[in-house]
Amino acid sequence: MICWILFLFTLSEKIDFQMEQDTIILQKKPEVWNYLTNYGVLGGEKGMALPGLSWPGNISVNNYYSWESYFVVGVKENGFYYVTQKGYQTTEWGRGKIFYHGPGISEEDIVISWHDSSNNIYNAPTKRTGLEVICRSYTWSFEPWNDFIPYEFFVIWHKDQCDIPNVGETLDSVFIGIYMDCDISGADWSNPQIDDTTFFDGYVAHGWDTLGYPYDSVTLLPDTFLNIPDSIYDQYIIYGDNEWEHTIRGDTLLLPRNLAYMWDYDDPTTPGNDIGENGASAGYAGIALLYAPPSIADSIWINGYGDTCRAPRVWAYHGWVSGGIYDDTIYFYLSGKPYRFICKSHDPYIKDFRYLISSGPFKMADGETLKFVFVLAIGQGMNGGDDQYYGRGWIRGLRQTIDYALAGYYTGSEISDPSHPSGPNEDIHWKILSVSEKNNKKKFYLNLPTILNSSCNLKIKGSPEVEIFNITGRKINENMLFKGFKEGIYFLKPYKEKFKKVIILY
Repeated sequence: MICWILFLFTLSEKIDFQMEQDTIILQKKPEVWNYLTNYGVLGGEKGMALPGLSWPGNISVNNYYSWESYFVVGVKENGFYYVTQKGYQTTEWGRGKIFYHGPGISEEDIVISWHDSSNNIYNAPTKRTGLEVICRSYTWSFEPWNDFIPYEFFVIWHKDQCDIPNVGETLDSVFIGIYMDCDISGADWSNPQIDDTTFFDGYVAHGWDTLGYPYDSVTLLPDTFLNIPDSIYDQYIIYGDNEWEHTIRGDTLLLPRNLAYMWDYDDPTTPGNDIGENGASAGYAGIALLYAPPSIADSIWINGYGDTCRAPRVWAYHGWVSGGIYDDTIYFYLSGKPYRFICKSHDPYIKDFRYLISSGPFKMADGETLKFVFVLAIGQGMNGGDDQYYGRGWIRGLRQTIDYALAGYYTGSEISDPSHPSGPNEDIHWKILSVSEKNNKKKFYLNLPTILNSSCNLKIKGSPEVEIFNITGRKINENMLFKGFKEGIYFLKPYKEKFKKVIILY
């Protein structure tokens, strides 16, 4: 695998863009099936019986959740907007190459490209940005890593391939994003596109305060949830309190989830409530940003160790696009105009919603590469549920699946974590093992149930040096007797070990 990894990082030196054929590579290793192309499309049924985040994949019906998902980039130069994307019937991306397809970092790696070079016949002259995109995608077949598909994007600017008039020495105000047109889902036989609705899980800069957002309604656990508040907004990840969540300081982080998603809502044209189609379309389909280069959208802070920390954040659009899709319109969506987080209402007269999450703005010099990591995922509702329709039993929700994807990205990392973020080639990533392999390789210091009652007196192996912290991070005890503690979430810190989250119930 070393050869194509080295090749990837020499691409910006000299590119010979050849005319390539349309290529589709199916992804059927995980529970969710999809495909990847050499023209910027990340799956979608498209009326061609193709998988489009089809979930579960291995059933007789193509239960697709995506009509089409695609990569989009926007540039502002000299006051004009240039967007390269996949349109409804055509794509503006030039066809790229397949560099690798086979086992590697995951059970099935795909390394593929697309471009907007000066000989790109699919985009109009004077609109070609000179950008090339190299995409690496991974899939796993085993739990809990099989309900998401990650994508690492390497975006390279070749100035000599850009034919935008009077382009400067740097490409200005670059935004990249993923646009998703969900029709939820293939098991809904009557107009699956008209009754979907969409929302966002993450930081919205107080823009949705009038909607009662963000909110705290549940306690989210790795594979289930409790219907009790835990003093943490549901739209945020508590990261580092599980053994598979790596942090370089061994601390616990609170991070926005950066997740846009859609689900099947009530069809106003049919009688009764058909949300989820009686379980046939109960999945929630989403896109989340795991990593992006620094931008003005990020949050920056100094932690208790004196480290400068950064949380990548996104811009999000949720709504409906009618008629022609013009460059300035899509660029405004990418760049958060007129609102950084556009939210639609449950309007029964508006149909066929889409959503977009984007990252930026960035400046790019000739030969510079920007790196991003996104993930497409499906979950049983947002927080988990019982799949009686397909007989799979209890399945985690979209939130847990996204949280596992973030943890998966930083597995094996040595010098980075979500608050000290690193790009795909800047640390070890995706060193995912099956649960059985993990348990055989590592014996945990503290073995205890997650949910306790208030009279528990825990017995532990080895050193009794265990500190107890409340949800605000204040140390409140150094023994294991919980008598008198209020109901809620607490964190245990065994000597030289990572935090362990416990929930006290009466």
